[in-house]
Amino acid sequence: MVSLGVTEDGGALAPPVRWWLGPPPPRAVTLLTRVLQLAVAATMLTWVLGYLGGLNLSPRPLAGGNDTGPVFNWHPLLLTLAFPVLMAEAVLAYKAPLVEQRDRTATKMYHFALHTAALVCTILGVIAAFVSHTAKRPAPIPNLYSAHSWLGLAVLSLLALQYAAGAFSYLWPKLSLANRQALGPLHRFLGKAVFTAGIATMAAGIQEKATFVQAFGKPPGLHAAIMALPAALVVLLLVLALVVLFHHAPGAAAPAPASVEQERLIAGSSGSGGGPAAEGEHGVHDYDDLHSA
Repeated sequence: MVSLGVTEDGGALAPPVRWWLGPPPPRAVTLLTRVLQLAVAATMLTWVLGYLGGLNLSPRPLAGGNDTGPVFNWHPLLLTLAFPVLMAEAVLAYKAPLVEQRDRTATKMYHFALHTAALVCTILGVIAAFVSHTAKRPAPIPNLYSAHSWLGLAVLSLLALQYAAGAFSYLWPKLSLANRQALGPLHRFLGKAVFTAGIATMAAGIQEKATFVQAFGKPPGLHAAIMALPAALVVLLLVLALVVLFHHAPGAAAPAPASVEQERLIAGSSGSGGGPAAEGEHGVHDYDDLHSA
């Protein structure tokens, strides 16, 4: 149990103040997170199906070549499913799960399943980009020609590394309890870092695609839907990342307990004859007791 201690003038240290916004965040912030996830998915789906040519598993033939855009469009759609939806849920699995689990073991498997699905969607999305580039006719499009491309490969590598390390350490063959506890802070940090890097890489890719549309697609205007939707997507991704990470913000720390020597010195300076202060006299309380009601 933690003692609140006393202030320099002999008064009691108050417990940490918690704002209505948190942390931990109220249920309204968690609800906002799910609304933003749906908004990102719906906006991306509208952009892809309504303005970028839709989806297809093979190129569409054209006079003198083909159109691989519908094949490429699986790339942003799958990555939207991977990071704003599945990875966000994996990051929230222990804090605010969409589906409540019966115990910690079930939560661990839920987290692992979300991470698995995110990794699969990421791999398929990257494959879609490579296939659409190499299948382009009359001349293939070069691969890995932009910062977005290399950032994407870096994020995929980190995601795979985090996935393999987590599975090996926490599922099978499973490290010892002491080693799992030691790895925990690093595992949690890398999970949030990979999620954030994935969202940032998505934003870079969306802006790159919007630039291509503006340069070669001849949009009807800078404020046309085909240009406005990617701008909205980038803003939605930023806000989504903030509210997801806010669920992991640490709460206010309890005041450090005063040592017996400190309390004796404070009691002496306040005119109590130099003896140790009585617990009730200087407001020394048990922090857990204050918060058990």
